This record gives sequence, structure tokens and C-alpha cells, in this order.
Amino acid sequence: MENIIKNKTDFELDGVTLKKSLINQDEVQQVLDDINRFVNEKKNQLEEGREINYADKDKGIVNSLHMLENYDGYFFHELAKRKSIVSIAENLLNCEVKLLSVQSFVKPKGKGLPAPFHQDNAYWCIEPADGLTIWIALDSCNKENGMVKYIKGSHKIGVVKHTPSLAPGSSQIILENDLPKGEVFCPDLSQGDAAIHHTMNIHGSNPNTSGNQRRGLLFCYCSKKALRNKDLFERYQKNLSKLILMRKDKREL
Repeated sequence: MENIIKNKTDFELDGVTLKKSLINQDEVQQVLDDINRFVNEKKNQLEEGREINYADKDKGIVNSLHMLENYDGYFFHELAKRKSIVSIAENLLNCEVKLLSVQSFVKPKGKGLPAPFHQDNAYWCIEPADGLTIWIALDSCNKENGMVKYIKGSHKIGVVKHTPSLAPGSSQIILENDLPKGEVFCPDLSQGDAAIHHTMNIHGSNPNTSGNQRRGLLFCYCSKKALRNKDLFERYQKNLSKLILMRKDKREL
């Protein structure tokens, strides 16, 4: 009970909290095996820029996978609906929740791309902004291999100006001049641990220039009462389509 109260206090105060050993080592391995199976089975069917992003120009090294909630038959899909995990989201948000998306940021050793600072709701466009992401470490994750860093308390300041970006997997970013001041928190996670952040928390990560993998599995939930702002979301999707074409043109130069 004490840990539950601390998690909720940290989440409400800082917009981020940690949950040790959310899944066990066997489950971590199951997730890794199924991510590899998914890539082998679906890679050629996935839309670049929306469902898959690469860490290299030759498209041989995957950096991130998105929209995984659309694919049944994989352990990560089953895990996202596990009652004990969903109940954590409901406890922190004080409401019933629905699964919004499942993603994996693979961030390979030596080549993993950065994720510039952003707020998730710049992508989700939900109202009210009652949502969170459960970020599960599939490797030991820390500052050295590009673990996510969070600006504490930034979920309380509202929507911050975002700028379109050509960074794969990060089409909306907050430029340095627009970043609010605040303590930057970069946790050390072991395999199976989770960092949980509010959809309005400002966060990002550095590139993985280390010799160690930094794979993460993300479950995104929002209140069942939250609705997507159709105008904002359609505008975001149109901008994303333009950015995907611009990335392609840039890569071919």
C-alpha cells in the first residue's frame, strides 16, 4: 500500500513515477522474442514513418515500432490488456481507461536515434488530457544508453509549443528555447522495471551511442471519457504525411 501511495504522489507531483519489476525476466524474454518475430513477419508490410522507423539509411536496423495494438497473436498485445497493468493506469488517472496504443522503441546500440523533447498529447490530441504511458525496460536502461529523461512537474503547465520535425518517430518536438525550466529526471531501470509518465509530461531521450541495447515497450492508455479532437488530429496526420515525404526525399539525396 505504501508503494501505491508513493507512486500516486510522485505521478501527481512530478508527472512521472517508477514501478519496479512490473514484468519478470521470462516475460521480458517473451516480449523480445515476439518483437523479433513481429519484425520478421511484418516488416515488409509496415508503413515507414507511421508503423516503423529505421536507424540507418539502408533500412536494415529498426529504431522504433508503432501501432502494435493493431496486431493480435503477439505476447506484447496480450500483456497490454493484463488486468494488473491496466489497474495501475486506472489508479494513477483515477478513472477507467482504454488502450490507445502499443509501441516499441528499440534504440539499437551505437545507432539508436534521439527522441527530442515533446508531450505525447501533441500526437494523441485527446480531451481532456487524461492519459499516460507505461514505459517498460527490456534491457538495463540508463543515461549512458539513452534512457528517457523527464522534466518533473511539466505536466502541469499545459500545452507547450511544438515544432514539426524530420526526426523519425518524433514528428512534433519542443525546441530548446520553448522548453520550461525544471528538474530533469533520468532514471536507471533494470529489465522489467517501468517508468510511467503523464501524457502532458515533457520528455525525450539522447541517442544510444553506447555498446548496449536500450529496448523499451510502451503501453499508452487514456480515460474512457477522453475524446480525440478530430480537427487537431487530422491536422497532425496531414503534417505527418508531409514530413514522411520530406524524410524520404532527404534520405535519397
